[in-house]
Amino acid sequence: MGLCGDNNISLNKASPTNFVLSFPLLPTQTTLSGGIPLVLNIFSAVVPSLTLTSEEKMWQNAKVKGVQSPMEFDQWLVNFVVDDYFQNWKILFDWMSYINNNRDKMMEQERNFKVDASLILLNNFKVKILNITFVGIWPTTLGEVSMNQREGDIALESMVNFNYDYFKVDTT
Repeated sequence: MGLCGDNNISLNKASPTNFVLSFPLLPTQTTLSGGIPLVLNIFSAVVPSLTLTSEEKMWQNAKVKGVQSPMEFDQWLVNFVVDDYFQNWKILFDWMSYINNNRDKMMEQERNFKVDASLILLNNFKVKILNITFVGIWPTTLGEVSMNQREGDIALESMVNFNYDYFKVDTT
């Protein structure tokens, strides 16, 4: 491993293909062993951007920049491969129906449908190097699944868009 100066900065490259998405017990499940675990075979996930907006203020006859509002987090888009029994897609569908099914209830209370999820980043040796925890996450959009007889053996894919309260980053 190459080190740069006294900062111990690695010169090895991070690979954008080494990541795992981990969900705990979902609100539609009663126990970890009793429910079907959410396994999203994700092939694309972008760590969302975050924004601090600033504004100029006058302080002691001088212009200074200050933070105008709390940090804003963009939605999180995840693309995944649908499993052969559509279980991962169905679990997301059930989660969204639990939040608001448009038939016999309006909206579940927020504290009842949010969970925490972890995007675990691995190095080239599959060793955990970073954990991004999305706190208070819930799905807002479940994408289409396009089926076509002419395409051959193409894997079925979908996407899910998540809202969350915030994310935190922990190193191992």
